[in-house]
Amino acid sequence: MIASTTLPGRPLPPSERRVRKGLLPMVAVALALTGTLGVMHLRGITLEARNVARIQAVRLAGVVVPSMGDDAVRDALSRTLSRSSPTGRVVLHRNEGTAIVLDSGRPLRDGHQLRVTVATPLGELETISDTSALRERRLAGTLMILLLGAGVVAVYLASKRLMERELVDGVDAIKARIDTDLGAQPDSAPADAESLDLAVTRLLGELRDLRARHDADLADAFRQRMQEMARQTRFIEQLGDHFRQPLQALSLFVGGMQPGDDLRQRAVQGQMRTNVTRLNELLEGLLDLARFDAGAIEPATREFIAADLFVRERGAIANDAERLSVTIHWRGGRLPVRSDANLLSELIHRLVANAVISTPHGRVLVALRRRGSAVRLEVRDNGMGLEPRQQERLFDDFTRLPGHPGYGLGLAVARRIADLLGGTIGVRSSPGRGSLFWVQLEGAAVGATVRAANALSHHPAL
Repeated sequence: MIASTTLPGRPLPPSERRVRKGLLPMVAVALALTGTLGVMHLRGITLEARNVARIQAVRLAGVVVPSMGDDAVRDALSRTLSRSSPTGRVVLHRNEGTAIVLDSGRPLRDGHQLRVTVATPLGELETISDTSALRERRLAGTLMILLLGAGVVAVYLASKRLMERELVDGVDAIKARIDTDLGAQPDSAPADAESLDLAVTRLLGELRDLRARHDADLADAFRQRMQEMARQTRFIEQLGDHFRQPLQALSLFVGGMQPGDDLRQRAVQGQMRTNVTRLNELLEGLLDLARFDAGAIEPATREFIAADLFVRERGAIANDAERLSVTIHWRGGRLPVRSDANLLSELIHRLVANAVISTPHGRVLVALRRRGSAVRLEVRDNGMGLEPRQQERLFDDFTRLPGHPGYGLGLAVARRIADLLGGTIGVRSSPGRGSLFWVQLEGAAVGATVRAANALSHHPAL
């Protein structure tokens, strides 16, 4: 029985009750196994001693034959008895009523004797063995059982203390920390067995209230953010309208001017058209950047075939490619993609337009490839290439490349589109050896390709 360390009449704290409730069944099982093994060991020792005594008695009885005289019987029993330890005495009860008694000289203590009787042709043979060694072995076995039981109890006490220190003290520390963080007054020592449970219940209630307030604040912040995005979107649209109207009027005015015969006037008029066009491009680029930065654009994901994008972009870039004598090759039209078709089309257009401008009289390869669950877009050209210092700031705002018109917003918008689609964008380039722009869209690959091949029949040109 395990003694309680709690004072009489004092209820155990719930934490200690839980620890004991968890450990006591295992301790009871360990003690029961120890006791069972001990009893089996003691019974085995006794049974072994009885078997040894019986074997010796049978061996002594085996030397007795009917034709032997008393002297021959004594001599045979004496010689066999000298080799039969721990048997100390042999008594042959003859059938005619006499007895032959032989003593080996080994001590026989009172109360420590084991008697075995077997039948012989001349009568019953009784052997008397000393069991002092058996008693010592039983005593050693009993001490072993007691030591094992004491070890189980010691392990229980050590485990109980360790669990109380690691678990209960840890829970108390967490409770005190939560009290401190929540601004509550730390409780004193528990006055009754249920105080810790009540304290934990109170803390859980406070945590639920805190989470409810946090969720409400988060929803309010999200609502305010959506309203702010809506205001920014309206502001950007109004700003674009206000700038577009005078620019369109200026474009119409410049377009309607008659060039006349003055060469100087014609040059000025050409510069005016160019500047109006560049102002329109700058306005559209700034508005695009503002829309992405304000979060006004949300991707609409759907499944489509890459050929749909290629057909659209082939027509959009055809004039520039023909003017600069650039040959464009399209690969991967059969690939099914899951993404925003409009944003991905805009991303392809900006990368291809950049490659065409960088590769006059050259070649451009546009390819979509599958990489596991991702789709990789690559736009490769054999143009002039880029210096390492140019590649470092290539996707920053207003980064212009040598020989490129515009204000350096095309690749900046491309990076924002890639980020919005959940992808990454990069470039590999060497001066004089062309450039490779790539975009990796994670999770954009669609598993089935047979469906894509069937849908491709609508675009036989690809």
